[in-house]
Amino acid sequence: MPSTLPCSACTSGTLHTATPQGSSTNLFGFETYVSPIPENPKGVILYITDIFGWELPNARLLADAYAKEGDFVVYVPNFMPWVPIKESELKEDILENGGLLQSFSHRMWLMSRFIPFAIAARPSVTTPKILKFARSIKSSEYSSLPLFTVGFCWGGKYTVLLSKSNLGKDVFAATAAMHPSMLKLPADIEGLSVPLAIGLGTKDQAVTKQGAATIESILQNTTQEVKNFEFELKWYESMKHGFAVRGNLEKEDVRNGIDDAKKQVIEWFHKFM
Repeated sequence: MPSTLPCSACTSGTLHTATPQGSSTNLFGFETYVSPIPENPKGVILYITDIFGWELPNARLLADAYAKEGDFVVYVPNFMPWVPIKESELKEDILENGGLLQSFSHRMWLMSRFIPFAIAARPSVTTPKILKFARSIKSSEYSSLPLFTVGFCWGGKYTVLLSKSNLGKDVFAATAAMHPSMLKLPADIEGLSVPLAIGLGTKDQAVTKQGAATIESILQNTTQEVKNFEFELKWYESMKHGFAVRGNLEKEDVRNGIDDAKKQVIEWFHKFM
């Protein structure tokens, strides 16, 4: 069973200070950040955020990188009823480096913020929103382009779910989940048919070694049972949960991990064009 409370790395990290180059609009009924659209786009990426939401500069900057370096149209919609953790509340390593009282107080604060959110943004509510947006893309001016989805942490759970035959089979060409959180194993990883890439840090707190072994075993079996199903599970040495979006760019190893994770997603999606 998954925890209803995010791990410490789910709610911490560093704020990236560059300026996103895209624009915000209302698209298909959702507030949406749209990265600068390349002259000759090769595909469309639906980006599902972590619990810091669609306005976090880190998410928008990464979306811009996918657009520029991968020639994608990239949409970052707001699928949340509200943002449980705001960017001003990024507190890196508070649970790891704080004292007992500080850690306990922070955990209680997280519970008060996140449990109501987890109920309001449960899969039965959120998944139909995502599919509505995705199907609208399939009927848009970019209907001829392959559609992909990438998710991070909270969003990573949904991109895994959208790899299921009964949800994403006729919608997405491929999906990617970077350090997904709150996975319900084995149920969330069963019944897949859409090609799925997963990136995990070796110090990820949200997916245990046992959980990762379960994921890999099920995915291996799925490749034998489901025609055209492919997966990629990549490990990032010494990276913590959340590194691909909220990692500290001032640390060379983390910066390299962020860049490699970005390349993993771009190269994975290019494979299915």
